[in-house]
Amino acid sequence: MYPTKNPFNLLPWYTSLSFICIVLMSTGIGFSLSRFLNETLLQRDALVTKEFVQSLVKKENASTLFEKEHPQNNETAFSGLFHRLSTMPEVARSNLYDKKGTVLWSDDERLIGHNFMPNPELIAALSGKLSVSSGISSKPKKAEHALDKTVPFFAEIYIPIWSQNGDRIVGVFEVYKTPSTLFTSIKRGQRLVWISTAVGGLFIFASLYWIVRRAARVIDQQQKQLIESETMVVIGEMSSAVAHAIRNPLASIRSSAEFSLEEDDLDVIQDTVKDIIVEVDRLSGWTREMLAYARPAYERLQPMQMNEVILTTLDIFSQKLKDREIHLKCNLETPIPKIAGDAGPLRHLLICLLTNAMESMPEGGELSIKNCFVKNQGFIKTEIIDTGKGIPKDQIKRVFDPFFTTK
Repeated sequence: MYPTKNPFNLLPWYTSLSFICIVLMSTGIGFSLSRFLNETLLQRDALVTKEFVQSLVKKENASTLFEKEHPQNNETAFSGLFHRLSTMPEVARSNLYDKKGTVLWSDDERLIGHNFMPNPELIAALSGKLSVSSGISSKPKKAEHALDKTVPFFAEIYIPIWSQNGDRIVGVFEVYKTPSTLFTSIKRGQRLVWISTAVGGLFIFASLYWIVRRAARVIDQQQKQLIESETMVVIGEMSSAVAHAIRNPLASIRSSAEFSLEEDDLDVIQDTVKDIIVEVDRLSGWTREMLAYARPAYERLQPMQMNEVILTTLDIFSQKLKDREIHLKCNLETPIPKIAGDAGPLRHLLICLLTNAMESMPEGGELSIKNCFVKNQGFIKTEIIDTGKGIPKDQIKRVFDPFFTTK
């Protein structure tokens, strides 16, 4: 199992992405809760003011003043009633509108007779809804927001005034309040909301970070264990492959040595020694080929003839094929172009294939080897076909695993 060039590191990715997500989520929650707190407290204060104004209007039967033919002529009567409201604590200004949005009375005489339509809040109040908004007098959103003195915060409340029998709107009373206590409470509540969301977000981030960090460590340990176990499996398979590869040469060397001890004929002993030398050279060459795998592949590639590799490999098996009564059919196309390759591993591959082919035909059979150049695709094609029992289906998928063997 080989490490990737740029392995994915879970912890840094989680740290950055989760931090961004939690900050965005906490900011959204904090903003929503702050706005909800601000609107709820303002609405609550506006309801209290509305109930007071409407109860006063009903007690004084003031709605009848709006129903007269020219209600603007009742400025003195309006002043007597609503002036008391304008002198209440935290009231910065109060205006009285008719059904058309014209100011009938105001504690600021400059506004009387003016019409500030279109005014969304005033239109909503004329439809019977309590309307409340807030702002800063130093940054007026509408012309009537320009108060005589600058205040850090004001609440603008539009209170609908109903007729005596309560079936229609006859006017609207507008009051500007500077509720410093309410403003302080809202600010304190918003501060608590932001602190709570920040602390909550940090707690969630720290908790998830701890969990992911621990999970990353567990995954890292498991990956190391997996690599170690896979390494042991590869070592086991390689050991089996090495044992399988050297068993036959060693057996041949042993039998040749034993035979030479029993033989008195010098010529026969020399032939036996030559067989031992051949098998030793074969083992030495195979060992060099295995060590060569440690070098980069491009260092081992050289121009070579595939036909020559096949023929030199068949020389090793010529006598063995005869002994096992296996008929060899060799079809090597000539001429054939050279290829860039490594003759050692290719020869070892052919030896393994031919050995497996012979072992699959214990009672003899036919072995076919074909080598040709596929011109339209530009590669050399080598085929080895035997009449043996074949490979079991459950092992087909593993035949290309390094050092895999069933022996």
